[in-house]
Amino acid sequence: MSQETKMKSVVGTVTIEIDDTESTVLDKSYYKFMAIFLPANWITGTITFKGCATADGTFLPVVHADDVGAVTIASVAHSQCIVLNGEILEALVVVPFIKLVAGAAQTTDVKTITIALKR
Repeated sequence: MSQETKMKSVVGTVTIEIDDTESTVLDKSYYKFMAIFLPANWITGTITFKGCATADGTFLPVVHADDVGAVTIASVAHSQCIVLNGEILEALVVVPFIKLVAGAAQTTDVKTITIALKR
């Protein structure tokens, strides 16, 4: 068993490059709960998710099975802590690898997003 699987929580980061909307991969394989800390330089917009069964596979949009609508966090501004709950938490709980997708291109500089994960 790896050291990571023994831990109850972990804090990591993903990044979104300039003029892009999609983050690097987040491995949340051993974790259920997630909080997203948006940086001060975040450009306001919605957040959706792409998921994959492997870290280097094809990432697909995560949708709700009941209405096939995208799993979406409403438009959020910079410097926010977003704690996932309800349908969003339920939709992402079994997806081991995810990417955050910003609704607006992050045009000013690289965005580093801190993410706390808990079992």
